[in-house]
Amino acid sequence: MKRVFLLLVAMVLMGFGSIEVNRHVPPEVFETAMDNYQEFLSFVINDGNPEDWKIGQFVADHQLVIDNKLNIAIRPLNQWVAPVLYNGLIIGPMRVNKSSEGRYEIVEFGFSRSTSLLQLKPDEYFLSNMQYDLELGYTPSRDYIRPFGGKAARLFDEWGVDAEGIPLTEFEVLIKQHLKETYPDRFPEKKPLSRYYLLALIPIILIPLAVVLRKNKQSDKAG
Repeated sequence: MKRVFLLLVAMVLMGFGSIEVNRHVPPEVFETAMDNYQEFLSFVINDGNPEDWKIGQFVADHQLVIDNKLNIAIRPLNQWVAPVLYNGLIIGPMRVNKSSEGRYEIVEFGFSRSTSLLQLKPDEYFLSNMQYDLELGYTPSRDYIRPFGGKAARLFDEWGVDAEGIPLTEFEVLIKQHLKETYPDRFPEKKPLSRYYLLALIPIILIPLAVVLRKNKQSDKAG
């Protein structure tokens, strides 16, 4: 009960950081993938027919930003991701990004068998955090977030929350607590000021204030 109360208080006091989403996929993304994917995947297509490899639909990749002060935000990347399929089975995700010079290029192919990208609903955005190995879906209309397999799904299960999605504010509280417990050296708890320290501090503040007030009173009498 105490945990639930603290969670509710935290959700009221804490506001999620900035949220920015973008669904647009430039045509250059798919063109780059189609022109270069066979060469890029040549190390795994050696024994197979390149025509058996297909690229699914690209979606905009959004980063779940978590900084070293546990500020959390959602930001679009100049990056798009699509599932790579072999004989109809998802082999892994492919990412295409737009460099600072404006070039589109394939930057990554993973071997994860996650079906995250096929789980996306029409009103949902794909979120990822590579540092903490998280893949999630975010629905702005409901302000809900849900896991897409892997570590994110295990966390939702450990927290005992609905895998179909929870409010973003609740997720923020839970993920911050998880990171503090898992990486205590990276996110040390701020120690509250000691009661005795505060009691000792009060006279230090009050004495100079009393002196100033006394001088002002004497000045008023002299005037």
